[in-house]
Amino acid sequence: MNKKYQNLEEKIIQKIKSHGPIGVDEYMELCLSDKDFGYYINSKPIGKNSDFITSPEISQMFGELIAVWLIDLWFKIDKPKINIIELGPGNGFMMQDILRVSKNFNDFYHSIKIWLYEQSNVLSKIQRKNINHPFKHFASLDELPNGINFVIANEFFDAIPIKQYLFNNNKFRERVVSIDQQNNLTFESIEVNSDHLSISNREIEYPINGQLYELSPMQDTMLEKIFSKIQNNGGLLVIDYAKTNGPSGDTLQALSKHKKVSIFHEPGDSDLTSHIDFSRYSYISKKNNIQSYGPITQRDFLIGLGIDQRYQILKENSNDSQLDKLYRQYHRLIDKDKMGELFKVMYFSNNLKTVPISIT
Repeated sequence: MNKKYQNLEEKIIQKIKSHGPIGVDEYMELCLSDKDFGYYINSKPIGKNSDFITSPEISQMFGELIAVWLIDLWFKIDKPKINIIELGPGNGFMMQDILRVSKNFNDFYHSIKIWLYEQSNVLSKIQRKNINHPFKHFASLDELPNGINFVIANEFFDAIPIKQYLFNNNKFRERVVSIDQQNNLTFESIEVNSDHLSISNREIEYPINGQLYELSPMQDTMLEKIFSKIQNNGGLLVIDYAKTNGPSGDTLQALSKHKKVSIFHEPGDSDLTSHIDFSRYSYISKKNNIQSYGPITQRDFLIGLGIDQRYQILKENSNDSQLDKLYRQYHRLIDKDKMGELFKVMYFSNNLKTVPISIT
């Protein structure tokens, strides 16, 4: 641990004093991945008693349905050797559920290799403990394997840093993090040359005065790398908080103990996320000659994969106390006022046989 600073806020303030305001993307990167104080580097963020909980932590049904989709597509593409790659596997519960179902299909089970993209040493250790199957950790998308790759990104891209731009008086200004007269972190905006904006003309062809736009060059780069590795029959499944009508709107938020807080609240101790822009993802995929499918809601996605049938089977094998828990899990995943419509799903592939039935 760096002894020079007591906490990340102090470190960021000193950086701003020395070098000037920092972009929202740099602020997010420091909060989430700083080697001394980063949220994902030194903490266990996922779970009931942590800051947020993901679908695989809520119910085994989520990972089981992903497994059913993978097994079905494997048969449809003539049972080749495939790589199953999860980006940001959290506690490893989804992969644990996928593998448990896979063991019932011996040929499939012995045709898969598991790859986990993870940069947190804390979570890597938890994954090694929870996943009872050989797998390879990797921390750079440059290390994506060759072969037939099926990449799963559940609540992954929402934590990849974004830039924010304000359009006022017919010109763009970048929203940055600075400090006020009381030495507190705050927002301000600075002039930016529109020619340097990492956007296509299609993305913000007619900007609106007073509107804020969110862009993520880092997400763009990651998608380019993934798309280059799924040309050979593979696919990318993305499940996340998402916008579907372009980059406008301020969706940056911080979560601490399952509650929203200011993004300046205890930097490094709160989770920072934004809603990804699925229209941008479609644009990037098209540019890379990859077909896109969706978006649809998580509710429609899971119902299409058979969550209702799986729920009924689990109910038949549950006692009274388990039934109540199962009921809450099922409804949290699919209800419109819970995760059912908050989360959106898109799939990217050039092989129609691999597209989840609920998205086609």
